[in-house]
Amino acid sequence: MPSRLFTRARALLADPVGLARDLRDAARLLREVDADRWNEGPAALVSRMRDRGAKALPRSPESRKRLESVVYRLDQVIAGGPNCYRRALVRLALDPEAAEEPFILGLNVPPAGSTPSGHAWVEGSEQPDPHDVEFRL
Repeated sequence: MPSRLFTRARALLADPVGLARDLRDAARLLREVDADRWNEGPAALVSRMRDRGAKALPRSPESRKRLESVVYRLDQVIAGGPNCYRRALVRLALDPEAAEEPFILGLNVPPAGSTPSGHAWVEGSEQPDPHDVEFRL
């Protein structure tokens, strides 16, 4: 029986041209979004990424999974460490189905003196832990 790693690798390599395109597009966009997220508010940035996603090529379920995996893996190696907000924005821009889903910012209200925490995601892509407050864009 094949291992999970082998199964994932085989799925990623099933369409080498699509994988190369996703790597190229995600790498470019991750850099762009990383800069833009410091200079632009969430509503405007989400809207702009949705507009890009609406023009993207339709994706099969396998292609959507591959894109999510590529974005996640590339995001892990960007300076400053992984960032869920950056990943979710990139998915909006590269996946037309994701561009139609709600974009959610979840925040936890910390006790006094504690560090705030939060998470960003495209609805349907994951089931995060509950948050004290959720903003849907």
